[in-house]
Amino acid sequence: MIRAIAWERLEAWVRKENATSPKKQLTRDTQLDDDLDVTGDEAEDFMEHFFEEFSIDFGDYNFDHYFVPEGFSPLEIFLLLISKKKRASYDRPPITLGMLYQAALDGRWDCARLDSLSSLSQT
Repeated sequence: MIRAIAWERLEAWVRKENATSPKKQLTRDTQLDDDLDVTGDEAEDFMEHFFEEFSIDFGDYNFDHYFVPEGFSPLEIFLLLISKKKRASYDRPPITLGMLYQAALDGRWDCARLDSLSSLSQT
């Protein structure tokens, strides 16, 4: 069942939660990590607050599917520099505001459905 949640409500919440300037344009393609610098521990807090604020069932949401944990050892940094395979292991699908909006409308997180929205915006 689709819920009635206005885009403007999500946009206002994102601005407040992330202290995003009113001058910064937010669209459904805006990415949490690349565009809003929401990463690591901040991303974990942001997503927890998102699920609470919009009463969303976690469904199959998994933090590690979308975000790289904070902290690197010196060995890991070295391996990232020399290994394409190691760098590829840190690639994650981005979470866009469009994905957050759709999850808010749906009332639950569905990775397959939401990841397809992200990949559509990347083409």
